[in-house]
Amino acid sequence: MPEDELRRDTILGQNTAEDISQQPSNRKSMPLIAGILLIISGIIAILFWISIITMDMSTVESLIDVSQLQQINPAITPEQIKEMLTLCGAIGTIIAVFPILGGVLSFKRKLWGMTLVGGILGLLTMGPFFASSILALVGIVLIAISRKEFQ
Repeated sequence: MPEDELRRDTILGQNTAEDISQQPSNRKSMPLIAGILLIISGIIAILFWISIITMDMSTVESLIDVSQLQQINPAITPEQIKEMLTLCGAIGTIIAVFPILGGVLSFKRKLWGMTLVGGILGLLTMGPFFASSILALVGIVLIAISRKEFQ
């Protein structure tokens, strides 16, 4: 295409085939959006599980009715419940790191399988009102759709 015609098309606002191929598409931004969602999911989950770990005994006793649990197992104590919540919080915090890793890999568009695994582990993170699991699910869908964008 001669330069005069290209300038005329540009001035008139007409897109040529070259201009259209250079415009970013929504498809290329899917891994970026998925990465953002996975990182937010991981951060929410980490904050949630850290708040569970740092709960004191009075909070545990006010949230959980120990007398009902003692009907099932008379030997259970509030301290054991606190230890169980601390253990669950530690495991949840470790698992919540994987969606963040998946989000970073999604930004870089590398290792599609590991990114998908990070999103799947993000489903297990729960968070308040399952918010981080829902964000991870949306991230997984976007990652699965944009597989061709990864190296």
